[in-house]
Amino acid sequence: MQHHVADGFSGLHFINTWSDMARGLGLTIPPFIDRTLLRSRDPPQPQFKHIEYQPAPAMKTPASKDAEAPETAVSIFKLTRDQLNALKAKSKEGGNTVTYSSYEMLAGHVWRSVCMARGLPEDQDTKLYIATDGRSRLQPPLPPGYFGNVIFTATPIAVSGDLTSKPVWNAASKIHDALARMDNDYLRSALDYLELQPDLKASFAGPTHLGARILGSPVGLGFLSTMPILGGAGRSSWGRAGLPTKV
Repeated sequence: MQHHVADGFSGLHFINTWSDMARGLGLTIPPFIDRTLLRSRDPPQPQFKHIEYQPAPAMKTPASKDAEAPETAVSIFKLTRDQLNALKAKSKEGGNTVTYSSYEMLAGHVWRSVCMARGLPEDQDTKLYIATDGRSRLQPPLPPGYFGNVIFTATPIAVSGDLTSKPVWNAASKIHDALARMDNDYLRSALDYLELQPDLKASFAGPTHLGARILGSPVGLGFLSTMPILGGAGRSSWGRAGLPTKV
């Protein structure tokens, strides 16, 4: 589904409802279509810098324009509950007393590992893009069944050497702080900030639109574990969830 129209949550709400009705079931959650709930204030009053809509940090050693893009591979990594628990236990390393969620520790591990795999210079700034659903973060929360795109972006920035030389919980702490900042004030400010931009295409030039090669500095993360396709009504409509089959 084109994300100018709706995000993944709304898209799956539509597909799950369609699937249920094809099976003779009724409409469980009707779509709520009222885009005025995401209007900017009048006049717009952005209160933050909103680095999420600004370009990713420039590379310290930019790749040559004539250099060929390195060959890439697609892989699927299956993480067990025991592995996630072991990763989460690392939040206590070095005397740290703050407990971070499995999501934050896993995202921190991925961010840190990507910096290592790309061989980023120690002084290279790297920016992590985290898709963040604003439905429950806005106040008042949006009604159930809201149909549209309510995805904002949390974007911690860190120096590569700081991530790779310190424990995983250091990266997780930066992710935790960036997500904690995504409250109603910040999201309303983001809506105001976007209202003032003359060219929204430039503001949404995230890691997939920057021409970022495998050696670039931005990293994008999207997690599907909270999507309705993986459980609830979606499970009975779509069939049993499973991993893709290797070919």
